[in-house]
Amino acid sequence: MVRPRRARPAGAESLTRAAIAAARATCGLTRPFSIDALRRMGVLAGDAAVRRNSRAARTTRTNIAIAFPQQSAVWRQRLVRESMRQTAMTAFEAAALWTWPLQRLVRLVRHVEGEGLLAGRARTRGALLLVPHFGNWEFLGVYLNTLEPVTPLYERPASPAVDAALRAARARLGSHPAPDSVAGMRQLVTALRRGELIAVLPDQVPRTGVLAPFFGQSVQTVAVVAKLLARVPADVFIATAARVPGGFAIRVDAVDAAIHSADLNASATAMNAAVEAVARRDPAQYQWEYKRFRFPGQPNMYR
Repeated sequence: MVRPRRARPAGAESLTRAAIAAARATCGLTRPFSIDALRRMGVLAGDAAVRRNSRAARTTRTNIAIAFPQQSAVWRQRLVRESMRQTAMTAFEAAALWTWPLQRLVRLVRHVEGEGLLAGRARTRGALLLVPHFGNWEFLGVYLNTLEPVTPLYERPASPAVDAALRAARARLGSHPAPDSVAGMRQLVTALRRGELIAVLPDQVPRTGVLAPFFGQSVQTVAVVAKLLARVPADVFIATAARVPGGFAIRVDAVDAAIHSADLNASATAMNAAVEAVARRDPAQYQWEYKRFRFPGQPNMYR
């Protein structure tokens, strides 16, 4: 999961910095809106993406067809539309996450289930939190940092300006972001050895990884979790921030003990099973835009 930065065309960084400044100004304009008003904007944007058959909509449609072959075409199409709405809501909610006062963000927590798993754990042992692309995974940083500082692993964007902006936004919430680099991996190991909390997105698509089942298919799966656990014993949980009226419902669950297996495939299988259970809980709130169902030697279904 450690990736080098991609080279960018000359002048691209200046345009990116200008776009970031414009985005910040636009986000500031949304501060008077409620979280539900921002979500209504997301509904309109999601519906527009479906109507124009955007790349995200096409990928979502393909993934849902693979994951739920037993469902009717009408059921799947409804899920595609609702999924695109939820994905667009995530984008509009970012305006709140990056600009609202922290006290206002904390008030968006409507319900918490499983907090004792984190708050009551032994502080002499670190904890690794799986945070799948479900609901608003970025909002989990707001909640988690009310318990203790968290070190999230993140994939570095190609643009240094975007990287700096994202790091600053997450640090504002109290997090200590760790990039997908050698230095970032050392940061995660150090945090675990200090008995701290780290967070990993378990459902990204790695360039290289381990094959493990996900919705009945053998897919490329990140191995970073298994490798971290091989180096530092840690408790493992999976957490989500699901959308509910007026805010978010936080849920923390334990993960099958097989995730601690020294066998990378067994560990990845347990991790994917935990993510799949979350996605099945409310398929619309899971982000289906990652091209996870690519199979070596078979036609690319995402073209």
